[in-house]
Amino acid sequence: MFDPVFARAGVLWTAIIEFIQTAEGSVAVCLESYVAQQLIRNPQLDSGQRKLLVHRFVIEGEVDRKTPLELFLASQPGLTNADRQIVVSWRKSFVGLLSIVQVFSNGLEVMNWLTAKHYRIQFVDSQSQTAMSRLKVGDVIIAQMSPIVGIDWAIVTPWIALGRLGKPKLAVAVGAFRQNYPHYLYSDAPEQLAASWESVAVYHDRFVEFFGTDEITLTGAQLQTQIGEFQTWLVDKQLEIAGIDKSKSLNELATEAGVEAEDLQALTTTLGLNNSSTSQGQITAIGKMVSPKVELPPQLKSAAAVTALSHPHWGQMFLADYPRLKALLAPVDSQFLSADLQFIRKCLADPLMNAFVWRRLATEFPQQLETALHQTLELFDANQNQQPHSQLPTPNSQLDSILTRFNKFLEPDLPDLASVPLHLHELFQAAVLEVSKEKVKPKSPPKKSGFGAKS
Repeated sequence: MFDPVFARAGVLWTAIIEFIQTAEGSVAVCLESYVAQQLIRNPQLDSGQRKLLVHRFVIEGEVDRKTPLELFLASQPGLTNADRQIVVSWRKSFVGLLSIVQVFSNGLEVMNWLTAKHYRIQFVDSQSQTAMSRLKVGDVIIAQMSPIVGIDWAIVTPWIALGRLGKPKLAVAVGAFRQNYPHYLYSDAPEQLAASWESVAVYHDRFVEFFGTDEITLTGAQLQTQIGEFQTWLVDKQLEIAGIDKSKSLNELATEAGVEAEDLQALTTTLGLNNSSTSQGQITAIGKMVSPKVELPPQLKSAAAVTALSHPHWGQMFLADYPRLKALLAPVDSQFLSADLQFIRKCLADPLMNAFVWRRLATEFPQQLETALHQTLELFDANQNQQPHSQLPTPNSQLDSILTRFNKFLEPDLPDLASVPLHLHELFQAAVLEVSKEKVKPKSPPKKSGFGAKS
């Protein structure tokens, strides 16, 4: 009933999971470390997502510079060449946010919402068939997809059912997926991933071109105004690059483009441009990727001082504590009070103060930061009854270990300001529109009940 290759794939995957879960030594240590890191990154993972962690480790993990798949193959010399081909093909496995497109007797057709790519999935055994046959067209699941030697794909791991989602909830699910599975954003569409990363570098270049620097510090209100002006300038820059005359009316642009003005209006609405921008002809070229709007977080708009930092890989950061931290480190002979060290400890724990921020400080204030971190850790370790650090952190050696200790990731995930595929942008726009309509919908008067109610 089941394709023999797919049935064998199910058996092999079960053997791999058993191998990982019963292994000792470095495999067990690396698995424990991997799970801990994922839970630090996303402590809100539900039970289904936590069950998936061991299966993700098979694909994402590393043990002594080898993948778990390689270790499994080395431990099983009796496997046939066909078995080995199946296992090797799993290097291209990925986690996707999948919408059910069709249900067949032996499998499914699904679409990965992150990239709009379609896949045919075959069942590997009766258990998976029984479970997944209950899914209906339009249902959404989170699952790890595994290729089967170039034939079709299979889901050989636990999967998480999200049900049928309206546009607002689907947009929320996409946002949660970005947070929980950052390594799988557009992982099955390298061209989209490359375009998204390139957009971060372009944004950084434009930031430096507009502000003349990659770091500015203003009051929250002033910075909000400046960011707004920067966004407007970005649109103008896009128009200039696209060769569009922003002084022309929408009708003139539509005539030159050979399309109806109503169609052009619909497109600009989809891209989220306001009516005044549209009437002035300020439209964005319709491409495959769309840049989201960047705005100062609400809690910082009234802050006395906020620093905006830009980086071609880490993206843009808005930091209210950065100005004070720089002021503490600026004097060459800085003397740190207990309150200063408590503040530095707070900054170390702040997830917004990422590895790039601390490396930047280490470059600008190497000796001061070394002293500050040494004293902060001595105070912190003493309060926690831990052994103090015997070696000072330095920009080139110990800083990264300090950052790791405070749950800082040393490499960036794709920043939120990165461009997104057009189909996701349209989903977000439709979700906002739907929520807005719900908010303004008049409420029905309450039904009368009890004494005095008419029947």
